[in-house]
Parts: sequence; C-alpha cells; structure tokens
Amino acid sequence: MAFSTVGEAFTELLKRIELNPTRVALASQRYNAVKTTIEGTLPGKTVSQIGSFQRKTKIRPADLGDALDIDAVVSFGRFYKYAGAGESGTTPSNALETVRRALVSDKTYRVMTPKKDHPVVTLQYADDMKIELIPAFADATGAHPHPGASIDCYIIGTSSGDWESADYDYDAAIISSLNGMTKQRLVPTAKIVKTYFRNVEMPLKSFDTELLVATIVPAIVAAWDAKNYSYGYEFILAQFLREASGLLTNPVQLQGSYTPPVDSGLTKSQLAGLGTFLKDRADEAWMLAKLEDKGQALRGWSDFFGDPLPAN
Repeated sequence: MAFSTVGEAFTELLKRIELNPTRVALASQRYNAVKTTIEGTLPGKTVSQIGSFQRKTKIRPADLGDALDIDAVVSFGRFYKYAGAGESGTTPSNALETVRRALVSDKTYRVMTPKKDHPVVTLQYADDMKIELIPAFADATGAHPHPGASIDCYIIGTSSGDWESADYDYDAAIISSLNGMTKQRLVPTAKIVKTYFRNVEMPLKSFDTELLVATIVPAIVAAWDAKNYSYGYEFILAQFLREASGLLTNPVQLQGSYTPPVDSGLTKSQLAGLGTFLKDRADEAWMLAKLEDKGQALRGWSDFFGDPLPAN
C-alpha cells in the first residue's frame, strides 16, 4: 500500500503497533481467570489491572509478535496505620507468599509454577504471555490524599522489604484526562515515542517515557491549537524530542502523584549524553517535518524512525 503523505504514514504506524486483538482477548480471558481464582481464594482481596494496559498505552512487541505482559495489583484492602515497634503486621514477603499460595491452590497454576520476585508474583505461560501480580494495600492513613477525588494511593513492597507508594489509579486517571485535553493525541503520541525510543535503544523504562510525554505534550498541543496551527504527529514528535532533551537529568513526576519518579539507573553524565542525542535527533526531525517534497519527506522519516513506519 502506497502512502502519499507523512501523516498517512504515521497513521499506518499507529495501526501496526496496536496489539493483536486475538491475543488481547486471550490475555483478558487469562487475567479474568486469575482474578477469579485469587478473589475466590482470598476473601476481601481484589485484583485490578494496572500498567500500560490500564493507561491504554501498550504497544506491540518489537518483532510484531504476540508476547504480552499484563500487570495487575492484588489489593489486600485499606490500611490505617503502619505496625509500630513490637507490633505485628504484613510484610511485603508475607503478602507475596499469600498471593503465590492462592494461585497454586488451583491445579492450573500449580503446573505453571508462579515465580515469586519482589515486588511481584510472576505467572509465565508457555506462549510467552506473562501476568505479574503486585500485592498492595490502599493507603487510608491520610498520608497520600487526593482532595476531591475518590482515588486511593497504594503502597507496594520493595526489594529491600519496605513499603512505598504507588499511585497507579491516579496516574491512569491523569493520563486519561490529559488525553482528553489534547483531543486524544496524548496516548497515540506516547505509543509513537515508545516505539521510537525502542528503535534507538533509549535506556528508559516504558513508564518513564510516558511521564515525559504526559509532561511535555499537553503544553505543545495547547499552544499550537491556540494559534490554529495545522500539524501532525511528526511535528509533535519533533518538538517532543527537543523539549525532552532538556528534561532527562531531572526527576519527572505527574503533578499530584505519589508514585516516586522512575529511576533509570543512569548517571547524570549518561543522561546528559542522552539529552544531547535527543537534541540532535530533534533538529533532524524538524528538518524532515519542514520538507515540502512529500516523497523525500516519507523516505526521510522512514530512515529516521525505522520500522514499522512505512517508507511509501
């Protein structure tokens, strides 16, 4: 299929990185089965999806295959205080073992041998699908309030055996709200950026990338819409790369969220180097975005972005 404009090529790109609907249906079926098992075995506990599935930012694997990871939180209910000295309480290790035992109580999952690893219990299927279950409590201590919103912040276990905040539901709600404010451009842009970062091997986690997009893109869209600019995703990507280049060395966090900034594990020097790389790529992207020759622009963007952006 031939494409006459860069805009059409990016529309096709978004189609190509969408998940396989058959695999999504299977993932939903498996998730619901796990949810039923855990909630039936552990009365009072609830299972709900989190991660990129919840935020609707999941993209297809690099090889366009069918591997899928599903993240879910197992809520042990609301808690009102931490255990003090000499008091007993639930530790992250206890919570993980509780979830693991609930799964293996079903013979189906005993065969799959769920793996326990802080802070998740991982259920690995033979076809490369994976469900990661994170034990958590909803914080009712008042330490993580969301005034005007009936959203609880979770606490989850860490590898050091402590509990830390994880604002899964609030983060998803904010990204959904920002997507609406940008006239449904934020989520597609996040998918495009995640694909591009994967192609150029940017050593950033998926959620870190989403935070950058959520921090930068709404202001770009608001400013350009106010001036009645005509623009496509290629322009948003070019401007995003330019602005992201200056934000990499600072922690990024959604406003009002208690989720700790994602640690890339990189030094400030390494992050500064990545910032320089993104600035150079932004300059090239802007040059391509301004090309008037449509054929040259299509070929240039295909070379710049890589698969699966079509060349023509």
